[in-house]
Amino acid sequence: MKILIAGGAGFIGSNLVRYALKLGHRVVTFDKLTYAGNLSSLRNLPNGENHSFVRGDICDRQDLRDRRRK
Repeated sequence: MKILIAGGAGFIGSNLVRYALKLGHRVVTFDKLTYAGNLSSLRNLPNGENHSFVRGDICDRQDLRDRRRK
């Protein structure tokens, strides 16, 4: 299953990303990287077939549409 995790670079979100990957899911981590999000939380996770990171704002409908097309 492919899962979108918003806020995935935060403390709770990054642990959820790791757990979902451990269960064998494909994960897209979507985060705005404000004060709570930190890319170092996702270190050692490969960008590739099972995991990808997208910087964006989940509250911005246009941003979500633009990212979906990429």
